Amino acid sequence: MGEPGKKALSVEVVAPLPTGFGVVEVGEEDRVLGFDESPKLPHWVHAGVHVLEEEAIERLPERGDHERTTFPELAAEGKLYAYRHEGLWLTVNTAKDLRVANEHLRAHPDWLTAGAKA
Repeated sequence: MGEPGKKALSVEVVAPLPTGFGVVEVGEEDRVLGFDESPKLPHWVHAGVHVLEEEAIERLPERGDHERTTFPELAAEGKLYAYRHEGLWLTVNTAKDLRVANEHLRAHPDWLTAGAKA
């Protein structure tokens, strides 16, 4: 992760960006050339998990959004790296997301301890 000799002050977990929509490729005369249902887009989404060195923690604002201040600064300095996670990622931004995550954990109780056994 990163270049040898470079120090990361923060590593952010990122995940592929899925879309809940079908993507339609439209050609000349509005002819549909292809259709891809819910593809992963060529971008990575911030998964909300941070591994921070003490210096990065000290740079976090008392108030405000660190994703608009500290992280862009660290990126500009070359001190922010990513860990590309392509496994299961459960987000809980809505009540429905929370229900889905809860259902997944109830159906797969070993999922919580699988990493600890590895």
